[in-house]
Amino acid sequence: MMTISKDQAMSLRQGLDGCDRSVLSRRLRCISVCSGKGGVGKTMISVGLAFWLARMKYKVLVIDGDLGLANVDIQMGLDPRFTLQDVVLGHCSLADTVMRVEGGPDVLPSASGAPEMVDMGNARREMFVSDLMNFAGNYDFILIDVGAGIGKGITAFLQVSSEVLVVVANEPTSIMDAYSLIKILRKSKEPPPAMIVANMVRSLDEGDLLAQKLNKVVVRFLGIELPLAGTVVYDESVKDAVRARCPVVSYANASAASKCIKELAERICLQPGSRVSPAEMKEVFFEKLADLGLRQKVEGGQ
Repeated sequence: MMTISKDQAMSLRQGLDGCDRSVLSRRLRCISVCSGKGGVGKTMISVGLAFWLARMKYKVLVIDGDLGLANVDIQMGLDPRFTLQDVVLGHCSLADTVMRVEGGPDVLPSASGAPEMVDMGNARREMFVSDLMNFAGNYDFILIDVGAGIGKGITAFLQVSSEVLVVVANEPTSIMDAYSLIKILRKSKEPPPAMIVANMVRSLDEGDLLAQKLNKVVVRFLGIELPLAGTVVYDESVKDAVRARCPVVSYANASAASKCIKELAERICLQPGSRVSPAEMKEVFFEKLADLGLRQKVEGGQ
């Protein structure tokens, strides 16, 4: 297990301390976390990143974008009474659904076993967007834990986000699936900037090499190169934390994985990112999110 460089961590913290958070958070940042391949630790990173941003005094909302196999609530030890599906179907309000975690982010949970989405009527869509807009104005960051794969329901979240983190592990299938996801993302009219997060590697050097492997394919076929946002090392405490239904940054705060995720959060805060106003979010992200809805059969119509 590797040890994080104290000099590297110190330089990042000094840079962060010199930033004016009131300036940094004037406009909302919406970041989707994706992977292409499942089982590479995407949700662990989404949850850990959200907790560290919250500890840095940012207001964070995590949206579980895996509308068929949601598990953000499981990894955080939450038992939601309502989910995003209930909001879309008009069973409850957004205020009833958003869960507030002490010392951590707010969470908008989704539901497992509901892979289809509902076609909402105009009135319900407007109400849903309005509720989301009211919540958006309260946050500095919105993190979307996007489901694995490259289906339309997945890429729709990515195309309307202002930034994308692509989580990749050092195995051929993960690298190729990540490339396929980036390729599809690049086909959108205005693709959001994307960065790589190398996960489950043995060292920072291996993380650099992994990013180079992925970029070798991306540069060859797409003509672009993605920056490496951060590296998270392999750590047995991650498995223990998942079994305990607890974020690794809380379960093992001093672990190598937790420290890596903290550095990732610090790097993201230091970057200007792609910030949007709540009004712009309404025009782009939230209307698309509302269109996603949940395609379940609704008795009695809209």
